[in-house]
Amino acid sequence: MATDGSRRTQSQEQRRTRVLETAMRMAGEGGYEAVQMRAVADESGVALGTIYRYFSGKDEMLIAGLAGWLRRTRRRIETGAIPGATPADRLFVLLERSAERTENRPTLMGALVTALGTTSPTAAPYKLQVEQELKAVVVTALGPAPGIDTEGVGQVLMHVWGSALTRWVGGIAPDGSVAAELLQAARLMVGANVTAEVRGG
Repeated sequence: MATDGSRRTQSQEQRRTRVLETAMRMAGEGGYEAVQMRAVADESGVALGTIYRYFSGKDEMLIAGLAGWLRRTRRRIETGAIPGATPADRLFVLLERSAERTENRPTLMGALVTALGTTSPTAAPYKLQVEQELKAVVVTALGPAPGIDTEGVGQVLMHVWGSALTRWVGGIAPDGSVAAELLQAARLMVGANVTAEVRGG
């Protein structure tokens, strides 16, 4: 039987989730400027004062939303959602799918890059969560991989993703560049022997 304390905690987590989902949706529809704290409160049905107890501003909110998105991706991978006979196969499929989803959401990605650019110390814990989840997604996709430094691969790809995404959002790099840079980095670290079945799948 749930206690009053556990019910309150569950209710708080549900409200927090609604806030993050609302902020991410608004960012995807209207970009960074569309995400205003009062508008998020109105759309999510969560009191503005409550939202400010969770987050001091929209940068924290958006970065936390990205961390949650990555966490859900990792959990899907844990259920076997990524095909591939080898660690390299699985990694290449992950990177191709992730890059495709990224480039299909330019407005949202622009908002997230802007939020990640904040220098506010209060956003640092959420940025760390994003880094940890990005690396965990890669490590989970690779799975058991003798001879491969999976943590190192995750660390490098985390940095490549951030750089490639920023260059693409900023108009410096063309469409398709996020996938190209991620796959090139992966080839250099884990080899280019990806099965034909996975490439065609």
